[in-house]
Amino acid sequence: MNKDRRWVWIVLGILAVLLIGWIFIGWWNRDVVKVKTAGVIRGTIEQVVTASGYVDAPLYELGSKMGGKIAEWKVKEGDQVKKGQLLATFDNYEQALNDFNRTQQLYQDGAASKQAYDVSKTMFDASRIAAPDRGIVGKINYVEGETVVPGQPAVVIVNYDRSWVNAQIDEIDIAGVKIGDKVKVTSDVYPDKVYDGDIYWIAPLAELRKVGGRIKLDEESYVFPCKIKFLGKHDELKVNMSVNVDITTKRKFGALIIPREALFSRDDSSYVYTISRNRTFEKKIEIGIRSFSSVEASAGLSEGELVAISNISKLKNRGRVNLER
Repeated sequence: MNKDRRWVWIVLGILAVLLIGWIFIGWWNRDVVKVKTAGVIRGTIEQVVTASGYVDAPLYELGSKMGGKIAEWKVKEGDQVKKGQLLATFDNYEQALNDFNRTQQLYQDGAASKQAYDVSKTMFDASRIAAPDRGIVGKINYVEGETVVPGQPAVVIVNYDRSWVNAQIDEIDIAGVKIGDKVKVTSDVYPDKVYDGDIYWIAPLAELRKVGGRIKLDEESYVFPCKIKFLGKHDELKVNMSVNVDITTKRKFGALIIPREALFSRDDSSYVYTISRNRTFEKKIEIGIRSFSSVEASAGLSEGELVAISNISKLKNRGRVNLER
């Protein structure tokens, strides 16, 4: 019986020691913070300005000042056309052509006046629709036999070879943007494709931001419109398609780079916590180029150092940490 009691007291004693040890370890580690880390590395960093935009292109809405009945379409929607190509004829085309040829010959022979020649040419031009530039037939608004209303477009031609992007740059970003800056253009329609371009025009005056082509009455932010030309193949991007643009305004090779998550500020200065032997050390650093996810540490850090990138608000100088794997 006494032996059994002794074993009970031994077990209770062991449990008490374990409990005290567990409480002590918890107390000892009460200020230990779990953190994730990242290394200070050398690499290339780019400063990028983002903006929204849409695709635009030379668009020709063609009709007739005099109107007339469509006799024949020489093209259909989707056709590629060349500059000067005949697209459609009106019902007076043959007569106008014959009159023009005859008057032109008489004018060349000195038997017709310049006024008569100009009148016959005007009538001939009004009897047909020709392409002013190369492009694609985007839309035909009348069928053969219908009468075209004077001044109304009968056919629309789009020249995608000369398309560009209209973008709006926030006024806060405009100081870093200049003509010639390289641009990456992306579209939600083609998420796996990136199109190269560069800026060739920036508006000299700011204007209110437009959404869907219209100024929002409750929108008070100012933007600078700019135009971006494509530098390669971009056939998939159609007129008025929404796109996103990333404008590279600065690039530096061999920069010391850390994640943005490592930064914290105090008194208008930038700091990080470096990690050594499971302790944190507060360091003031100088910031250079900033990208979406990284920053250049232009002073204050060395290549290979570890910096904390999580639970920054819980850390303190010379505090103890437990590194997450």
